[in-house]
Amino acid sequence: MTLNKKILAAAIVGGLCAVNAQAQVNLSAAANASTNPALYAAEIIASTTTPVQLLGSTYTFNTAPTLVNGGANVLQAETGYAFSAGEVRYARFECSSNLRFRATNTTAGLFANGDAIAAVSTLAGVSSGTIGNVNGLGTSVITFSITAPAGGIPNNALVRVFGDRTLTGAGAANCEYSLYDQPSQAAAGGTSGRITTSGSRPAISFANSLALRVVAQDRIADVEADPSFSLFTTGDAAEHLGQVYFGLRNTVSTALADSPVLAQPALADGTLPATPAVFVGATANHVVTGDFTLAANADGTYPAAARARVYFNATADCAKGAPGSFVDATALTATSATFTIGSTAVNGLYFCVATRAGNTIAASDYSQQFNAVSVAPTTYSVSNIGPVDLGSITRNGTSLQAQFAQVPSGWISRIVLTNTGSVARPYTIAAQTETGTTATLGSAATGTVPANGTIVLNTADIVTFTGNPRGTLNVTVSGPDEQIQGLYQIVNGQTGSIANTALVRPGTN
Repeated sequence: MTLNKKILAAAIVGGLCAVNAQAQVNLSAAANASTNPALYAAEIIASTTTPVQLLGSTYTFNTAPTLVNGGANVLQAETGYAFSAGEVRYARFECSSNLRFRATNTTAGLFANGDAIAAVSTLAGVSSGTIGNVNGLGTSVITFSITAPAGGIPNNALVRVFGDRTLTGAGAANCEYSLYDQPSQAAAGGTSGRITTSGSRPAISFANSLALRVVAQDRIADVEADPSFSLFTTGDAAEHLGQVYFGLRNTVSTALADSPVLAQPALADGTLPATPAVFVGATANHVVTGDFTLAANADGTYPAAARARVYFNATADCAKGAPGSFVDATALTATSATFTIGSTAVNGLYFCVATRAGNTIAASDYSQQFNAVSVAPTTYSVSNIGPVDLGSITRNGTSLQAQFAQVPSGWISRIVLTNTGSVARPYTIAAQTETGTTATLGSAATGTVPANGTIVLNTADIVTFTGNPRGTLNVTVSGPDEQIQGLYQIVNGQTGSIANTALVRPGTN
């Protein structure tokens, strides 16, 4: 199938940017009352198992992704303590066990409050020896000494920790800054010797990179069409049931004008994904469920001609334009439509259904699901999205039901239909049965309810049950609901006892 990428592909709003364009994580409430955790793709596999051949044997190693150094990974906290000249205290940064400080490039520094994140240390009088060796690299806890210069250190100076992180387990991570009197106290953590602490605050968070959202549209099949229910109340044979958006989370959120617009989670290397193809491959698909008998060929099959009546379209009127402005279903049954469009984004296309001349439009609810297939299964674990509700089709005619119709020996069983309108209305009756019972419709299963009139139908003329003499009768009358009424009656031919039950209106009782 050839797709027009200009029609289907969602625009990448705001361009590509790296994580380090985001603000750092502030652990001190005084520095920023609302923390700003780094946002990463939930699809990132936190730890993978890699087989390695070594000296003729196979060894298995767990490898964890690296969250690359950038502004969003920088941990920042106010010292929370005013240092005197030459005073030494000991800082501790502790994160959740699944987030570790990499040994290759983790560094710490002191900054004046308000310095840009990428700036070098500009704290007046701070020498290069202010921060001591960083201990604990490769773990989730690091400690280091802070030595004040001659001018001391104000309590709102900023301590920043730079460098890559290693993610060893899926899930969000918190971090905490504390300052201690002694190095052993900083190494041990806890309350002993602790001068100040930021408390545990979110540092790393995750969100799904892809989104599927729909602006639903409900439609009505028109009883006044000729034949009844062959067109919508708009007078058209084709209508859309919703406007569909699928793609990167930020792109979909922007297109729908969310407030605030949802941010796009970053990849482990610190960049933002360019398209859904980063995560999902060509065999990914969308499946819409509902009743598609309106599109079937005359013989009840669903070949290419039928599939062409279920499609995504560029315009709301469902009028197909030039090739590339619409996408037909790649597979179609009476209850599902499949679109194998892989990772291609859908930016506000309309989901359209068209009825073939001669078919009627059934009442039905519709929903859509994206079935994801990872393009890089050792790097990204993807999940299906949905189902989300599309629109629905209802009928402006009348639906009635005799929930338990019986035809026992010696009894009279019948259906009564009444029409208070000034136009005669055709009806059809269908039967449902329990397992082991079959139903064969008779001559009275179709007919007409006269204008301002009543008809009485013997159940035995409507249906013949084989097996248990009972079942459910579903009555559809091509007339306005407020003009049509129905009754089920069963009479004992010997005693004359009568039971009358009003036919129910499905969905209302």
